[in-house]
Amino acid sequence: MDDPSSDGWDTEVYAEKAKKQLQLLGETLLEKGPDETAHLATFAVSSFASEALRPAELTTAFEDKMLRVVRLVVDPVLPGLAASAPDAKALAAMSHQGAEALGAALIEAFAAFADASGVRLKVKVFRVVADGDQIMTRQYLSLSGKKPGGGVIEQHATWDAGWVPDEDEGALRLRWIRLLEFEECESQPETSTLFFDVTASALGGNPVYGEQFLHGMNHWFERIQGHGPDILTANPGLSVGDVNGDGRDDLYVCQEEGLPNRLFIQQADGSALERSAAWGVDWLQASRSSLMVDLDSDGDQDLVVATRAGLVVAENDREETFRVRDVLETGKDVKSLSAADYDLDGRLDIHACVYVDERDLGSKPQSALPSAADGFQPHDANDGARNVLYRNAISETGIWQFEDTTAETGLEVNNHRYSLAASWEDYDNDGDQDLYISNDYGRDQLFRNNAIVVGGRTGKGAFFTDLSDESNAEDSANGMSASWGDYNRDGWMDVLVGNMWSSAGNRITFQSKFRKGSTPEVRERMQRLARGNTLLQNRGDGTFADDSAAAGIEMGRWAWGTNLVDFNNDGWEDVVIANGFITTEDTGDL
Repeated sequence: MDDPSSDGWDTEVYAEKAKKQLQLLGETLLEKGPDETAHLATFAVSSFASEALRPAELTTAFEDKMLRVVRLVVDPVLPGLAASAPDAKALAAMSHQGAEALGAALIEAFAAFADASGVRLKVKVFRVVADGDQIMTRQYLSLSGKKPGGGVIEQHATWDAGWVPDEDEGALRLRWIRLLEFEECESQPETSTLFFDVTASALGGNPVYGEQFLHGMNHWFERIQGHGPDILTANPGLSVGDVNGDGRDDLYVCQEEGLPNRLFIQQADGSALERSAAWGVDWLQASRSSLMVDLDSDGDQDLVVATRAGLVVAENDREETFRVRDVLETGKDVKSLSAADYDLDGRLDIHACVYVDERDLGSKPQSALPSAADGFQPHDANDGARNVLYRNAISETGIWQFEDTTAETGLEVNNHRYSLAASWEDYDNDGDQDLYISNDYGRDQLFRNNAIVVGGRTGKGAFFTDLSDESNAEDSANGMSASWGDYNRDGWMDVLVGNMWSSAGNRITFQSKFRKGSTPEVRERMQRLARGNTLLQNRGDGTFADDSAAAGIEMGRWAWGTNLVDFNNDGWEDVVIANGFITTEDTGDL
Protein backbone atom coordinates (compact mmCIF):
# COMPACT_ATOMS: atom_id res chain seq x y z
CA MET A 1 0.00 0.00 0.00
CA ASP A 2 1.37 3.41 -0.97
CA ASP A 3 2.21 5.51 2.09
CA PRO A 4 3.03 9.15 1.19
CA SER A 5 4.05 9.90 4.78
CA SER A 6 6.95 7.46 4.48
CA ASP A 7 7.92 8.77 1.03
CA GLY A 8 8.28 12.39 2.11
CA TRP A 9 5.20 13.57 0.22
CA ASP A 10 3.72 15.73 2.98
CA THR A 11 1.39 17.46 0.53
CA GLU A 12 -0.31 14.13 -0.22
CA VAL A 13 -0.74 13.53 3.51
CA TYR A 14 -2.36 16.96 3.86
CA ALA A 15 -4.60 16.32 0.86
CA GLU A 16 -5.90 13.09 2.33
CA LYS A 17 -6.52 14.70 5.72
CA ALA A 18 -8.30 17.69 4.17
CA LYS A 19 -10.52 15.45 2.05
CA LYS A 20 -11.42 13.34 5.08
CA GLN A 21 -12.32 16.40 7.15
CA LEU A 22 -14.46 18.03 4.46
CA GLN A 23 -16.24 14.79 3.64
CA LEU A 24 -16.94 14.15 7.32
CA LEU A 25 -17.99 17.76 7.88
CA GLY A 26 -20.52 17.69 5.06
CA GLU A 27 -21.90 14.26 5.90
CA THR A 28 -22.27 15.22 9.57
CA LEU A 29 -24.33 18.29 8.67
CA LEU A 30 -26.49 16.38 6.20
CA GLU A 31 -27.07 13.58 8.70
CA LYS A 32 -27.83 15.66 11.80
CA GLY A 33 -29.61 18.53 10.07
CA PRO A 34 -29.38 22.32 10.40
CA ASP A 35 -30.66 22.39 13.99
CA GLU A 36 -27.58 20.71 15.39
CA THR A 37 -24.56 22.65 14.21
CA ALA A 38 -22.71 23.44 17.43
CA HIS A 39 -20.52 20.34 17.09
CA LEU A 40 -19.30 21.54 13.66
CA ALA A 41 -17.17 24.17 15.38
CA THR A 42 -14.68 21.45 16.29
CA PHE A 43 -13.68 21.25 12.61
CA ALA A 44 -12.38 24.85 12.68
CA VAL A 45 -10.04 27.06 14.67
CA SER A 46 -11.49 29.87 16.78
CA SER A 47 -10.34 32.50 14.27
CA PHE A 48 -12.08 30.76 11.36
CA ALA A 49 -13.47 32.97 8.60
CA SER A 50 -15.45 32.17 5.48
CA GLU A 51 -17.09 33.83 2.54
CA ALA A 52 -20.71 33.01 1.77
CA LEU A 53 -20.61 29.52 0.26
CA ARG A 54 -23.84 30.07 -1.65
CA PRO A 55 -23.69 33.37 -3.56
CA ALA A 56 -26.48 35.85 -3.00
CA GLU A 57 -26.60 36.65 -6.72
CA LEU A 58 -26.72 33.80 -9.21
CA THR A 59 -27.14 34.07 -12.96
CA THR A 60 -29.53 31.77 -14.82
CA ALA A 61 -27.25 30.05 -17.32
CA PHE A 62 -29.90 27.79 -18.84
CA GLU A 63 -33.60 27.12 -18.42
CA ASP A 64 -36.14 25.11 -20.36
CA LYS A 65 -39.06 22.83 -19.53
CA MET A 66 -36.68 20.15 -18.26
CA LEU A 67 -33.77 21.87 -16.51
CA ARG A 68 -32.79 25.03 -14.73
CA VAL A 69 -29.12 25.89 -14.21
CA VAL A 70 -27.86 28.83 -12.14
CA ARG A 71 -24.26 29.72 -11.52
CA LEU A 72 -21.83 32.29 -10.20
CA VAL A 73 -20.28 34.17 -13.10
CA VAL A 74 -16.50 34.15 -12.68
CA ASP A 75 -13.36 34.20 -14.78
CA PRO A 76 -13.00 30.63 -16.13
CA VAL A 77 -9.25 30.77 -15.52
CA LEU A 78 -8.86 30.41 -11.77
CA PRO A 79 -6.04 32.14 -9.87
CA GLY A 80 -3.19 30.07 -8.51
CA LEU A 81 -3.88 28.51 -5.14
CA ALA A 82 -1.05 30.37 -3.40
CA ALA A 83 -2.34 33.67 -4.81
CA SER A 84 -5.80 32.92 -3.45
CA ALA A 85 -4.74 33.05 0.20
CA PRO A 86 -6.53 35.97 1.92
CA ASP A 87 -4.54 38.50 3.91
CA ALA A 88 -5.64 39.77 7.33
CA LYS A 89 -7.82 42.48 5.80
CA ALA A 90 -9.58 40.03 3.51
CA LEU A 91 -10.14 37.60 6.37
CA ALA A 92 -11.70 40.32 8.51
CA ALA A 93 -14.06 41.26 5.67
CA MET A 94 -15.48 37.75 5.28
CA SER A 95 -19.15 37.35 6.15
CA HIS A 96 -18.78 34.42 8.58
CA GLN A 97 -16.45 34.86 11.56
CA GLY A 98 -15.48 32.39 14.29
CA ALA A 99 -15.61 28.61 14.57
CA GLU A 100 -19.31 28.67 15.41
CA ALA A 101 -19.99 30.39 12.07
CA LEU A 102 -18.81 27.34 10.11
CA GLY A 103 -22.16 25.64 10.65
CA ALA A 104 -24.08 28.69 9.44
CA ALA A 105 -21.94 28.94 6.29
CA LEU A 106 -22.57 25.29 5.45
CA ILE A 107 -26.30 25.51 6.16
CA GLU A 108 -26.52 28.36 3.66
CA ALA A 109 -24.46 26.43 1.12
CA PHE A 110 -26.55 23.26 1.37
CA ALA A 111 -29.94 24.96 1.91
CA ALA A 112 -31.33 23.56 -1.34
CA PHE A 113 -30.89 20.04 0.03
CA ALA A 114 -32.74 20.58 3.32
CA ASP A 115 -35.72 18.47 2.22
CA ALA A 116 -33.92 16.29 -0.32
CA SER A 117 -33.50 12.55 0.08
CA GLY A 118 -30.67 10.25 -0.91
CA VAL A 119 -28.18 13.12 -0.74
CA ARG A 120 -24.65 12.24 -1.80
CA LEU A 121 -21.55 14.36 -1.22
CA LYS A 122 -18.23 13.92 -2.99
CA VAL A 123 -15.03 15.88 -2.29
CA LYS A 124 -12.06 15.93 -4.67
CA VAL A 125 -8.89 17.71 -3.51
CA PHE A 126 -6.88 18.60 -6.61
CA ARG A 127 -4.34 21.22 -5.48
CA VAL A 128 -2.19 21.48 -2.35
CA VAL A 129 0.23 24.16 -1.21
CA ALA A 130 2.28 23.76 1.95
CA ASP A 131 4.46 26.73 2.82
CA GLY A 132 5.67 26.74 6.39
CA ASP A 133 2.63 26.80 8.67
CA GLN A 134 0.36 27.67 5.76
CA ILE A 135 -1.50 24.66 4.31
CA MET A 136 -3.97 25.32 1.51
CA THR A 137 -6.10 23.03 -0.62
CA ARG A 138 -8.35 23.52 -3.62
CA GLN A 139 -11.23 21.10 -4.01
CA TYR A 140 -14.36 20.29 -5.95
CA LEU A 141 -17.50 19.57 -3.96
CA SER A 142 -20.42 17.81 -5.63
CA LEU A 143 -23.82 17.17 -4.04
CA SER A 144 -26.84 15.47 -5.52
CA GLY A 145 -30.22 14.42 -4.17
CA LYS A 146 -33.86 13.77 -4.94
CA LYS A 147 -36.37 16.58 -4.47
CA PRO A 148 -39.53 15.93 -2.42
CA GLY A 149 -41.87 16.58 -5.33
CA GLY A 150 -39.84 14.51 -7.76
CA GLY A 151 -36.81 15.31 -9.83
CA VAL A 152 -33.21 15.80 -8.85
CA ILE A 153 -30.95 18.62 -7.74
CA GLU A 154 -27.18 18.93 -8.08
CA GLN A 155 -24.67 21.41 -6.76
CA HIS A 156 -21.06 21.79 -7.86
CA ALA A 157 -18.62 24.17 -6.21
CA THR A 158 -14.91 24.90 -6.02
CA TRP A 159 -13.51 25.95 -2.66
CA ASP A 160 -10.10 27.11 -1.56
CA ALA A 161 -9.41 26.31 2.07
CA GLY A 162 -6.69 27.19 4.56
CA TRP A 163 -5.82 24.70 7.28
CA VAL A 164 -4.05 24.57 10.63
CA PRO A 165 -2.56 21.27 11.87
CA ASP A 166 -4.01 19.97 15.11
CA GLU A 167 -0.91 18.62 16.85
CA ASP A 168 -2.93 16.74 19.47
CA GLU A 169 -5.27 14.87 17.12
CA GLY A 170 -3.09 14.78 13.99
CA ALA A 171 -5.94 16.19 11.92
CA LEU A 172 -6.33 19.49 10.09
CA ARG A 173 -8.68 22.26 11.21
CA LEU A 174 -10.15 24.90 8.95
CA ARG A 175 -8.76 28.44 9.11
CA TRP A 176 -10.67 29.92 6.15
CA ILE A 177 -12.76 29.06 3.08
CA ARG A 178 -13.13 30.99 -0.16
CA LEU A 179 -15.70 30.23 -2.85
CA LEU A 180 -14.32 30.24 -6.40
CA GLU A 181 -17.03 28.55 -8.47
CA PHE A 182 -20.66 27.62 -7.88
CA GLU A 183 -23.30 25.97 -10.04
CA GLU A 184 -26.69 24.47 -9.21
CA CYS A 185 -28.80 22.38 -11.54
CA GLU A 186 -32.29 21.02 -10.93
CA SER A 187 -34.95 19.34 -12.99
CA GLN A 188 -38.16 21.31 -13.41
CA PRO A 189 -41.26 20.20 -11.41
CA GLU A 190 -42.96 18.71 -14.47
CA THR A 191 -39.86 16.68 -15.38
CA SER A 192 -39.00 14.17 -12.69
CA THR A 193 -36.62 12.07 -14.78
CA LEU A 194 -34.58 13.04 -17.83
CA PHE A 195 -33.51 9.56 -18.87
CA PHE A 196 -34.89 6.11 -18.15
CA ASP A 197 -32.83 2.92 -18.05
CA VAL A 198 -34.63 0.61 -20.49
CA THR A 199 -31.94 -2.07 -20.71
CA ALA A 200 -33.97 -4.70 -18.88
CA SER A 201 -37.23 -3.93 -20.68
CA ALA A 202 -35.54 -3.94 -24.09
CA LEU A 203 -33.20 -6.92 -23.66
CA GLY A 204 -34.44 -8.75 -20.56
CA GLY A 205 -36.71 -11.11 -22.49
CA ASN A 206 -33.69 -12.92 -23.91
CA PRO A 207 -32.05 -15.70 -21.84
CA VAL A 208 -28.60 -14.31 -22.69
CA TYR A 209 -29.43 -11.14 -20.75
CA GLY A 210 -29.33 -12.96 -17.43
CA GLU A 211 -27.01 -15.78 -18.41
CA GLN A 212 -24.32 -13.66 -20.06
CA PHE A 213 -24.72 -9.91 -19.66
CA LEU A 214 -25.59 -9.65 -15.98
CA HIS A 215 -22.31 -11.33 -15.03
CA GLY A 216 -19.27 -9.09 -14.76
CA MET A 217 -15.78 -9.97 -15.93
CA ASN A 218 -14.82 -11.13 -12.44
CA HIS A 219 -17.28 -13.97 -13.05
CA TRP A 220 -16.17 -14.82 -16.59
CA PHE A 221 -12.46 -14.49 -15.86
CA GLU A 222 -12.61 -17.84 -14.05
CA ARG A 223 -14.63 -19.54 -16.78
CA ILE A 224 -13.15 -18.58 -20.16
CA GLN A 225 -9.81 -19.33 -21.78
CA GLY A 226 -8.89 -15.83 -22.89
CA HIS A 227 -6.71 -14.23 -20.22
CA GLY A 228 -5.27 -11.30 -22.15
CA PRO A 229 -3.62 -8.41 -20.30
CA ASP A 230 -6.66 -6.15 -20.51
CA ILE A 231 -9.48 -8.64 -20.10
CA LEU A 232 -10.58 -7.36 -16.69
CA THR A 233 -11.20 -3.89 -18.10
CA ALA A 234 -14.05 -5.49 -20.09
CA ASN A 235 -14.09 -2.84 -22.82
CA PRO A 236 -15.59 -4.45 -25.95
CA GLY A 237 -17.57 -2.04 -28.09
CA LEU A 238 -20.93 -2.05 -29.82
CA SER A 239 -22.55 -0.66 -32.93
CA VAL A 240 -26.04 0.35 -34.00
CA GLY A 241 -27.64 -0.09 -37.42
CA ASP A 242 -30.72 -1.37 -39.22
CA VAL A 243 -29.60 -4.82 -40.36
CA ASN A 244 -32.96 -6.07 -41.67
CA GLY A 245 -34.24 -2.91 -43.33
CA ASP A 246 -37.36 -2.52 -41.20
CA GLY A 247 -36.59 1.08 -40.27
CA ARG A 248 -35.60 0.25 -36.68
CA ASP A 249 -32.04 0.33 -35.37
CA ASP A 250 -30.59 -2.94 -34.15
CA LEU A 251 -27.69 -3.56 -31.76
CA TYR A 252 -24.49 -5.58 -32.15
CA VAL A 253 -22.47 -6.16 -28.96
CA CYS A 254 -18.86 -7.36 -28.96
CA GLN A 255 -17.67 -9.73 -26.23
CA GLU A 256 -14.51 -11.14 -24.69
CA GLU A 257 -12.83 -14.29 -25.97
CA GLY A 258 -14.94 -17.37 -25.36
CA LEU A 259 -18.19 -15.42 -25.08
CA PRO A 260 -20.35 -15.11 -28.21
CA ASN A 261 -20.94 -11.69 -29.71
CA ARG A 262 -24.63 -10.83 -29.71
CA LEU A 263 -27.00 -9.28 -32.27
CA PHE A 264 -30.27 -7.83 -30.97
CA ILE A 265 -33.02 -7.16 -33.53
CA GLN A 266 -35.38 -4.39 -32.43
CA GLN A 267 -39.10 -5.13 -32.46
CA ALA A 268 -42.03 -2.78 -32.98
CA ASP A 269 -42.72 -2.60 -29.23
CA GLY A 270 -39.18 -1.42 -28.42
CA SER A 271 -37.93 -4.77 -27.19
CA ALA A 272 -35.15 -6.65 -29.00
CA LEU A 273 -34.67 -10.32 -29.88
CA GLU A 274 -31.21 -11.90 -29.72
CA ARG A 275 -30.50 -13.40 -33.17
CA SER A 276 -26.70 -13.64 -33.46
CA ALA A 277 -26.63 -17.38 -34.20
CA ALA A 278 -29.31 -17.12 -36.88
CA TRP A 279 -27.42 -14.30 -38.57
CA GLY A 280 -24.12 -16.16 -38.26
CA VAL A 281 -22.31 -13.55 -36.18
CA ASP A 282 -22.07 -15.20 -32.75
CA TRP A 283 -18.29 -15.31 -33.04
CA LEU A 284 -16.27 -16.39 -30.00
CA GLN A 285 -13.05 -14.54 -30.82
CA ALA A 286 -12.24 -11.60 -28.54
CA SER A 287 -13.88 -8.61 -30.21
CA ARG A 288 -13.16 -4.97 -29.43
CA SER A 289 -15.11 -2.86 -31.88
CA SER A 290 -17.66 -3.13 -34.68
CA LEU A 291 -19.18 -1.11 -37.49
CA MET A 292 -22.53 -1.40 -39.22
CA VAL A 293 -22.00 0.38 -42.54
CA ASP A 294 -22.94 -0.13 -46.18
CA LEU A 295 -19.65 -1.23 -47.73
CA ASP A 296 -20.93 -2.42 -51.12
CA SER A 297 -23.41 0.43 -51.69
CA ASP A 298 -26.39 -1.90 -52.05
CA GLY A 299 -28.54 -0.15 -49.47
CA ASP A 300 -28.13 -2.45 -46.46
CA GLN A 301 -25.83 -2.49 -43.46
CA ASP A 302 -22.77 -4.73 -43.65
CA LEU A 303 -20.70 -5.65 -40.59
CA VAL A 304 -17.05 -5.15 -39.64
CA VAL A 305 -15.78 -6.62 -36.37
CA ALA A 306 -12.31 -6.13 -34.89
CA THR A 307 -11.06 -9.41 -33.39
CA ARG A 308 -7.65 -10.59 -32.23
CA ALA A 309 -7.37 -12.41 -35.57
CA GLY A 310 -8.03 -9.31 -37.68
CA LEU A 311 -10.94 -7.32 -39.09
CA VAL A 312 -13.79 -9.63 -40.01
CA VAL A 313 -15.72 -8.13 -42.94
CA ALA A 314 -19.18 -9.62 -43.49
CA GLU A 315 -21.74 -8.87 -46.20
CA ASN A 316 -25.41 -8.47 -45.38
CA ASP A 317 -26.99 -10.77 -47.98
CA ARG A 318 -30.58 -9.65 -47.26
CA GLU A 319 -31.49 -13.21 -46.25
CA GLU A 320 -31.17 -12.40 -42.55
CA THR A 321 -27.60 -13.64 -42.50
CA PHE A 322 -24.14 -12.15 -42.77
CA ARG A 323 -21.57 -13.80 -45.04
CA VAL A 324 -17.88 -13.40 -44.16
CA ARG A 325 -16.12 -11.88 -47.15
CA ASP A 326 -12.64 -11.22 -45.80
CA VAL A 327 -10.46 -11.05 -42.70
CA LEU A 328 -8.15 -8.06 -42.97
CA GLU A 329 -4.76 -8.15 -41.28
CA THR A 330 -4.18 -5.79 -38.37
CA GLY A 331 -2.37 -5.82 -35.07
CA LYS A 332 -4.10 -7.91 -32.44
CA ASP A 333 -4.99 -5.05 -30.12
CA VAL A 334 -7.51 -3.09 -32.21
CA LYS A 335 -9.41 -0.69 -29.96
CA SER A 336 -11.81 1.06 -32.31
CA LEU A 337 -13.00 1.28 -35.91
CA SER A 338 -14.25 4.14 -38.05
CA ALA A 339 -15.35 4.48 -41.66
CA ALA A 340 -15.28 7.30 -44.20
CA ASP A 341 -14.88 7.77 -47.95
CA TYR A 342 -11.45 9.36 -47.75
CA ASP A 343 -10.69 9.14 -51.50
CA LEU A 344 -14.10 10.32 -52.75
CA ASP A 345 -14.79 7.22 -54.85
CA GLY A 346 -18.23 6.66 -53.35
CA ARG A 347 -17.22 3.70 -51.16
CA LEU A 348 -16.66 3.70 -47.41
CA ASP A 349 -13.12 2.89 -46.31
CA ILE A 350 -12.08 1.46 -42.92
CA HIS A 351 -9.65 2.84 -40.33
CA ALA A 352 -8.54 0.81 -37.30
CA CYS A 353 -6.90 2.20 -34.15
CA VAL A 354 -4.46 -0.33 -32.69
CA TYR A 355 -3.05 0.09 -29.17
CA VAL A 356 -0.30 -2.22 -27.90
CA ASP A 357 2.24 -3.79 -30.26
CA GLU A 358 1.31 -7.46 -30.61
CA ARG A 359 4.87 -8.44 -29.71
CA ASP A 360 4.18 -7.10 -26.23
CA LEU A 361 0.74 -8.63 -25.73
CA GLY A 362 1.12 -10.93 -22.75
CA SER A 363 4.87 -11.29 -23.28
CA LYS A 364 6.00 -9.02 -20.47
CA PRO A 365 4.92 -8.65 -16.83
CA GLN A 366 4.01 -5.01 -17.45
CA SER A 367 2.33 -5.55 -20.81
CA ALA A 368 -1.14 -4.85 -19.40
CA LEU A 369 -0.01 -1.32 -18.57
CA PRO A 370 2.42 0.17 -21.13
CA SER A 371 3.42 2.98 -18.77
CA ALA A 372 5.00 0.43 -16.40
CA ALA A 373 7.74 -0.42 -18.90
CA ASP A 374 11.29 0.81 -18.31
CA GLY A 375 12.02 4.06 -20.13
CA PHE A 376 8.39 4.63 -21.09
CA GLN A 377 7.48 8.27 -21.85
CA PRO A 378 3.89 8.74 -20.64
CA HIS A 379 3.73 12.26 -22.06
CA ASP A 380 5.00 11.41 -25.56
CA ALA A 381 4.88 7.67 -26.21
CA ASN A 382 5.47 6.52 -29.79
CA ASP A 383 6.22 2.81 -29.42
CA GLY A 384 2.71 1.40 -29.63
CA ALA A 385 1.03 -0.54 -32.41
CA ARG A 386 0.46 0.50 -36.02
CA ASN A 387 -2.90 1.95 -37.05
CA VAL A 388 -4.16 0.86 -40.45
CA LEU A 389 -6.29 2.37 -43.23
CA TYR A 390 -8.00 -0.01 -45.65
CA ARG A 391 -9.27 1.35 -48.96
CA ASN A 392 -12.55 -0.18 -50.07
CA ALA A 393 -11.89 -1.73 -53.49
CA ILE A 394 -15.09 -3.76 -53.88
CA SER A 395 -15.70 -4.08 -57.61
CA GLU A 396 -18.94 -3.41 -59.44
CA THR A 397 -19.09 -7.14 -60.22
CA GLY A 398 -19.22 -7.97 -56.52
CA ILE A 399 -15.63 -8.97 -55.82
CA TRP A 400 -14.82 -7.93 -52.25
CA GLN A 401 -11.31 -6.65 -51.66
CA PHE A 402 -9.58 -4.06 -49.48
CA GLU A 403 -6.13 -2.49 -49.84
CA ASP A 404 -3.84 -1.33 -47.02
CA THR A 405 -3.14 2.27 -48.05
CA THR A 406 -1.82 3.50 -44.71
CA ALA A 407 1.67 4.34 -45.97
CA GLU A 408 0.85 5.63 -49.43
CA THR A 409 -1.80 8.04 -48.12
CA GLY A 410 0.52 9.63 -45.55
CA LEU A 411 -0.88 8.07 -42.38
CA GLU A 412 2.37 6.31 -41.48
CA VAL A 413 3.65 9.52 -39.84
CA ASN A 414 4.15 8.89 -36.09
CA ASN A 415 2.00 5.81 -36.55
CA HIS A 416 3.00 4.03 -33.35
CA ARG A 417 1.05 6.04 -30.82
CA TYR A 418 -1.24 4.28 -28.36
CA SER A 419 -4.37 5.07 -30.35
CA LEU A 420 -7.79 4.52 -28.82
CA ALA A 421 -10.21 6.35 -31.10
CA ALA A 422 -10.45 8.21 -34.40
CA SER A 423 -13.11 10.49 -35.83
CA TRP A 424 -13.66 11.78 -39.37
CA GLU A 425 -14.95 15.23 -40.33
CA ASP A 426 -14.42 17.88 -43.00
CA TYR A 427 -13.01 20.46 -40.58
CA ASP A 428 -11.66 22.78 -43.30
CA ASN A 429 -14.87 22.73 -45.40
CA ASP A 430 -13.05 21.72 -48.58
CA GLY A 431 -15.25 18.73 -49.40
CA ASP A 432 -13.22 15.77 -48.14
CA GLN A 433 -12.98 13.92 -44.84
CA ASP A 434 -10.15 14.78 -42.43
CA LEU A 435 -9.04 12.56 -39.56
CA TYR A 436 -8.47 13.20 -35.85
CA ILE A 437 -6.81 10.43 -33.81
CA SER A 438 -7.02 10.42 -30.01
CA ASN A 439 -3.95 8.82 -28.46
CA ASP A 440 -3.25 7.60 -24.96
CA TYR A 441 0.02 8.70 -23.33
CA GLY A 442 0.72 11.82 -25.33
CA ARG A 443 0.11 13.70 -28.53
CA ASP A 444 -3.06 13.42 -30.58
CA GLN A 445 -2.97 13.84 -34.34
CA LEU A 446 -4.93 15.85 -36.90
CA PHE A 447 -4.52 14.75 -40.51
CA ARG A 448 -5.82 17.10 -43.19
CA ASN A 449 -7.14 15.27 -46.23
CA ASN A 450 -5.93 16.61 -49.57
CA ALA A 451 -8.23 14.42 -51.69
CA ILE A 452 -9.69 17.40 -53.53
CA VAL A 453 -6.21 18.74 -54.30
CA VAL A 454 -4.72 15.44 -55.49
CA GLY A 455 -7.78 14.56 -57.53
CA GLY A 456 -9.33 11.76 -55.51
CA ARG A 457 -8.40 8.17 -56.28
CA THR A 458 -7.21 9.05 -59.79
CA GLY A 459 -4.74 11.63 -58.50
CA LYS A 460 -1.17 11.27 -57.32
CA GLY A 461 0.47 12.19 -54.04
CA ALA A 462 -0.21 11.68 -50.34
CA PHE A 463 -3.78 12.26 -49.26
CA PHE A 464 -3.04 13.15 -45.64
CA THR A 465 -0.80 15.77 -44.04
CA ASP A 466 -0.15 15.79 -40.29
CA LEU A 467 -0.99 19.33 -39.18
CA SER A 468 -1.30 18.58 -35.47
CA ASP A 469 1.34 21.04 -34.34
CA GLU A 470 0.86 23.95 -36.71
CA SER A 471 -2.93 23.86 -36.36
CA ASN A 472 -2.72 23.83 -32.53
CA ALA A 473 -4.77 20.61 -32.52
CA GLU A 474 -2.11 18.48 -30.84
CA ASP A 475 -3.86 17.73 -27.57
CA SER A 476 -1.25 15.95 -25.47
CA ALA A 477 -2.90 13.87 -22.76
CA ASN A 478 -4.41 10.45 -22.08
CA GLY A 479 -6.69 10.62 -25.09
CA MET A 480 -9.69 8.29 -25.01
CA SER A 481 -12.12 9.63 -27.60
CA ALA A 482 -12.82 12.34 -30.17
CA SER A 483 -16.12 13.84 -31.30
CA TRP A 484 -16.79 16.57 -33.87
CA GLY A 485 -19.57 19.14 -33.68
CA ASP A 486 -20.20 22.84 -34.32
CA TYR A 487 -20.76 23.83 -30.69
CA ASN A 488 -20.72 27.59 -31.36
CA ARG A 489 -22.70 27.36 -34.62
CA ASP A 490 -20.24 29.33 -36.72
CA GLY A 491 -20.22 26.85 -39.60
CA TRP A 492 -16.87 25.27 -38.69
CA MET A 493 -16.64 21.89 -37.00
CA ASP A 494 -14.96 21.84 -33.59
CA VAL A 495 -13.56 18.78 -31.84
CA LEU A 496 -14.08 17.52 -28.30
CA VAL A 497 -11.38 15.17 -27.00
CA GLY A 498 -12.03 12.90 -24.04
CA ASN A 499 -9.11 12.72 -21.60
CA MET A 500 -8.68 11.48 -18.07
CA TRP A 501 -8.98 14.01 -15.25
CA SER A 502 -7.01 13.01 -12.17
CA SER A 503 -7.14 14.76 -8.80
CA ALA A 504 -3.92 13.03 -7.73
CA GLY A 505 -2.20 14.00 -10.96
CA ASN A 506 -3.31 17.61 -10.58
CA ARG A 507 -1.84 17.68 -7.07
CA ILE A 508 1.43 15.85 -7.58
CA THR A 509 2.62 17.25 -10.91
CA PHE A 510 2.51 20.82 -9.57
CA GLN A 511 4.81 20.07 -6.63
CA SER A 512 8.39 21.32 -6.90
CA LYS A 513 9.80 17.89 -6.03
CA PHE A 514 7.99 16.20 -8.91
CA ARG A 515 10.47 15.15 -11.63
CA LYS A 516 13.11 17.57 -10.46
CA GLY A 517 15.48 16.69 -13.29
CA SER A 518 12.92 17.27 -16.03
CA THR A 519 12.75 20.26 -18.34
CA PRO A 520 9.91 22.77 -17.89
CA GLU A 521 8.35 21.47 -21.12
CA VAL A 522 8.25 17.89 -19.83
CA ARG A 523 6.78 19.02 -16.52
CA GLU A 524 4.08 20.99 -18.34
CA ARG A 525 3.25 17.97 -20.48
CA MET A 526 3.00 15.78 -17.38
CA GLN A 527 0.67 18.35 -15.80
CA ARG A 528 -1.38 18.34 -18.99
CA LEU A 529 -1.92 14.58 -18.65
CA ALA A 530 -4.10 15.19 -15.59
CA ARG A 531 -6.06 18.24 -16.81
CA GLY A 532 -8.97 16.41 -18.40
CA ASN A 533 -11.06 16.95 -21.52
CA THR A 534 -10.23 19.36 -24.32
CA LEU A 535 -12.53 21.41 -26.54
CA LEU A 536 -10.79 22.75 -29.64
CA GLN A 537 -12.62 25.61 -31.32
CA ASN A 538 -12.16 25.72 -35.08
CA ARG A 539 -11.13 29.26 -36.01
CA GLY A 540 -11.89 28.73 -39.68
CA ASP A 541 -8.35 29.59 -40.77
CA GLY A 542 -6.87 26.12 -40.38
CA THR A 543 -6.08 26.52 -36.68
CA PHE A 544 -7.82 25.71 -33.42
CA ALA A 545 -8.14 27.52 -30.08
CA ASP A 546 -8.28 25.65 -26.79
CA ASP A 547 -11.65 26.67 -25.33
CA SER A 548 -11.74 23.98 -22.63
CA ALA A 549 -11.59 26.15 -19.51
CA ALA A 550 -14.07 28.73 -20.77
CA ALA A 551 -16.51 25.98 -21.77
CA GLY A 552 -16.16 24.27 -18.38
CA ILE A 553 -15.64 20.78 -19.80
CA GLU A 554 -12.19 19.85 -18.45
CA MET A 555 -13.32 18.01 -15.34
CA GLY A 556 -15.23 15.04 -16.74
CA ARG A 557 -13.57 12.75 -14.19
CA TRP A 558 -12.00 9.54 -15.57
CA ALA A 559 -13.48 10.02 -19.04
CA TRP A 560 -13.56 7.13 -21.51
CA GLY A 561 -15.89 8.55 -24.13
CA THR A 562 -17.15 12.03 -25.01
CA ASN A 563 -19.84 13.05 -27.47
CA LEU A 564 -21.15 16.33 -28.77
CA VAL A 565 -24.88 15.71 -29.19
CA ASP A 566 -28.00 17.87 -29.02
CA PHE A 567 -29.93 15.76 -26.53
CA ASN A 568 -32.71 18.31 -25.90
CA ASN A 569 -33.23 19.31 -29.56
CA ASP A 570 -32.65 23.03 -29.03
CA GLY A 571 -30.13 23.36 -31.85
CA TRP A 572 -27.06 23.55 -29.61
CA GLU A 573 -24.55 20.76 -29.07
CA ASP A 574 -24.48 19.35 -25.55
CA VAL A 575 -21.72 17.21 -24.04
CA VAL A 576 -22.21 13.63 -22.84
CA ILE A 577 -19.30 11.94 -21.05
CA ALA A 578 -18.96 8.27 -20.17
CA ASN A 579 -16.64 8.01 -17.17
CA GLY A 580 -15.65 5.79 -14.28
CA PHE A 581 -13.18 3.00 -13.75
CA ILE A 582 -14.49 -0.14 -12.10
CA THR A 583 -18.05 -1.41 -11.78
CA THR A 584 -18.28 -2.56 -8.19
CA GLU A 585 -19.55 -1.18 -4.92
CA ASP A 586 -16.50 1.02 -4.36
CA THR A 587 -16.96 4.52 -2.98
CA GLY A 588 -13.59 5.45 -4.46
CA ASP A 589 -14.79 4.74 -8.00
CA LEU A 590 -14.20 7.67 -10.31
